[in-house]
Amino acid sequence: MKTVEGWILDTYIQGVDAIVWVKALEGTTLKLREPYSPSIYALPESREAGESLLQGVSEHPSVLEACLDDKYTDLGSPEKHTLLHVRLRGIAGYKQLLNRLEDYPGVERLYNTDLLHVQQYLFNTLSVPPTSKVEVSYEGDRLHHVDVLDDQRQVEPPPFTVLFFSIRLEPKSLTPSPKRDPITGIRLSDGNQEQVIEGEEPEILQGLSQRIASKDPDFLAAPALDDFTIPYLSHRAHLHGMTIDLGREAPESPHMGRSVAYRAPGRVLLDRYTYEEIGLPGVVETSRFSVLPPGLASRWTANRLIDSRNCYELTKRGYVIPRNQGYYEYVRPLDELVSRDRGGLIISPKIGLVHENVGELDFESQYPNLIVRDGLSYETVTPDGVISKADPLLPYVTRSFLERRLYFKRLRKEYPEDSRERQWCEERQLALKLILVCLYGTSGCCWNRYGNVLCFEEINKRSRATMVETKDYVQGLGYEVVYADTDSIFVKKHGATRQEYEVLSREIGERLGLPIALDHHYRYLLLLPLESDPSGTMEAQKHYFGILQDGGLVMRGIETRRHDTPLIIKEFQENLIRKLFSPDTVEEVPSIGYREAVEYTNETIRKVEKRQVLVEQLVVSKTLRRPLAAYSGLFPHISAAINLAHHGKILQSGEDVDFVYVNARHNNPLRRVVPIDVYEEDSYDSEKYCEMVLDAAETVLSTFGFSKSTYGLRPANHSFLGDLWEGQLGETKLKETKLPDFHD
Repeated sequence: MKTVEGWILDTYIQGVDAIVWVKALEGTTLKLREPYSPSIYALPESREAGESLLQGVSEHPSVLEACLDDKYTDLGSPEKHTLLHVRLRGIAGYKQLLNRLEDYPGVERLYNTDLLHVQQYLFNTLSVPPTSKVEVSYEGDRLHHVDVLDDQRQVEPPPFTVLFFSIRLEPKSLTPSPKRDPITGIRLSDGNQEQVIEGEEPEILQGLSQRIASKDPDFLAAPALDDFTIPYLSHRAHLHGMTIDLGREAPESPHMGRSVAYRAPGRVLLDRYTYEEIGLPGVVETSRFSVLPPGLASRWTANRLIDSRNCYELTKRGYVIPRNQGYYEYVRPLDELVSRDRGGLIISPKIGLVHENVGELDFESQYPNLIVRDGLSYETVTPDGVISKADPLLPYVTRSFLERRLYFKRLRKEYPEDSRERQWCEERQLALKLILVCLYGTSGCCWNRYGNVLCFEEINKRSRATMVETKDYVQGLGYEVVYADTDSIFVKKHGATRQEYEVLSREIGERLGLPIALDHHYRYLLLLPLESDPSGTMEAQKHYFGILQDGGLVMRGIETRRHDTPLIIKEFQENLIRKLFSPDTVEEVPSIGYREAVEYTNETIRKVEKRQVLVEQLVVSKTLRRPLAAYSGLFPHISAAINLAHHGKILQSGEDVDFVYVNARHNNPLRRVVPIDVYEEDSYDSEKYCEMVLDAAETVLSTFGFSKSTYGLRPANHSFLGDLWEGQLGETKLKETKLPDFHD
């Protein structure tokens, strides 16, 4: 018997075995096997039907064991029921037996039948989330025992290695065809070095397999992995009578080849966009939360991840899992629905003036904390009120991951801004934040297996009550409320110090039993009107900027915060805010500060007009949210992507398009922008970038009367409809055309 420490890399079911891949501490990889016996639970209509069913099922050749077992079947009921429990020898006869039980007249309901086999194994046998640090005992390739090692407070993720790759094509249309368009190159990167494989297509495909084998990564990440990259590679290899070896071994059965997630045994396949969004630490957090292999966890929606965790917890409590048939609304009077179905509380911002010495008090993870504090769960919120129950499901699931998220959120502040440790903490807490938000958001979802719309409404109701009580309390102490939004409240009081704001937040927290802290202490704060309101009198939520007492800037809902804003606009807007807020007194901001801001705007306009801006500062970056051929409008980033296609680079959904405006008013949308990868000119559309500068300036300065119209720039001669390829495409999708001409 041998033992080794390491991390569970991947898990899946293969015939009569569960396969567990372990990345050992010293860097080697082990493939271990353990017998797998799937289960089916059936609720008979009567005791007699159960006895008859037991006798009949026991004779089935695939059945390993059949017995009667007492289990909980209903989350809202404390009573157990006697069910038929059937265990099978592997997965070969599973569907056949399941079909027979579904047709059997004495069966009232089946359980555990829509759990994946890998979920059944992880929930009932292994009981260890993938990516966990473990010590395993094994003999030969047979797994005997697994002990979990505690690494819950470790910042660094498991030492899984990652290899990124992308394929290059020279297609004849905007929809690459694996039957027609060969692969002309493959780019690989391990995060440090890049390499391009070129040559004849068979050599490229063979080269990919060889590079993967030599690098021996644990994770493979590629753009649009499931929908494009893997199917395309497979088809091109098949045309040459080849196979692409992505895994540490070849798939052993047809079942293994049907899902992209199982195409590389011994390695995890990830979409590059997902990986770049939350990083390896985020993938680990998602896998451990959902008790799913990382390849599956990264593909599933938040609702399915939460469902997997719920099912895992209930399995441990002795429940069987009903089929997920969706959940629907209670039948109730319209006035009750209107009174209960409301979101969080928003107190309209006080616009039109600069606020001085403002404290922003933020409830930390308010909704998850309300769930935990008040025991709000699917089974505890009823039409008659909230009932008390020991360890209700939703608070139980929420509590540990809420504490974990807050731990990493606070810990990140102890590391330098550009450190790996800070980034790891950020990726962990971000992945957990997304899960926690969805735990609340899906609590009343109709496709949540245990969803209860009353639970969702009750969480909102208590959030509103919390904010109202907070507002009343701070106003009673002489503070003015200038804005509040769901879980944060902005208050001010002449002469109040940072210490007084911190004391105020502690008093509120003790009063309400919820964590709240001073998030920001503003020297000056400007709350902005709704952008679409020409009068400038309508309030907008999450649309403000301010300068802190320590000189830092906070901006929400303005150009600087947008992913696609070029660097020149971000730098300009940040500097503009500093110019505006440079005076020593708030009374001088509308005069001295405003004058300096306008002068800085004019200076920036002149710099852009004289083409004194580096092209790197002009790049606009936008993400393709779906395949290029699925777009029907020639928006700027689509035009840039089409241009790239002309040069043999087809971008897939999830990838960024980086481009520069060269002639934004050209009649042909394809001539308005140029992707940065092929930009060779020394010129850019100075008028377009001047417009962008003025838009950013108007956002910051409109409160004081600034308007970009006074600069006399020509309005754009195209609109949303103008961006459609009139006369050539109309409403026809791009995938129905050949690559268009850029020269008309």
